[in-house]
Amino acid sequence: MLTRISIRALAVTLLALITAAAAAQDLDNGRRLAQRWCAECHAIGAKPTRFRRAISFAAIAAKGNVTTENLTAFLLLPHATMSNLSLSQTDAEDLAAFIIAMKK
Repeated sequence: MLTRISIRALAVTLLALITAAAAAQDLDNGRRLAQRWCAECHAIGAKPTRFRRAISFAAIAAKGNVTTENLTAFLLLPHATMSNLSLSQTDAEDLAAFIIAMKK
């Protein structure tokens, strides 16, 4: 017989598994967006780009004050030195999560 505590523990475990699966999908979408929109200027992997002035995603992730939330907000604003992307809130969150995941 399941107790109330067991049912709660099961619910928390299931929620964690669902959240982890959603996060993996978000990172996949973030990677696709980075390759499509950002890779020409920003290095998204080990290979540098021809445009050396743009900071790599790994270097962005390594900054101590960068969070998914403030990176998402940054991506949603227009920028003079970057192409103005029409990212949805979800796409900006996915891209930000992908960049943060590069933190070593």
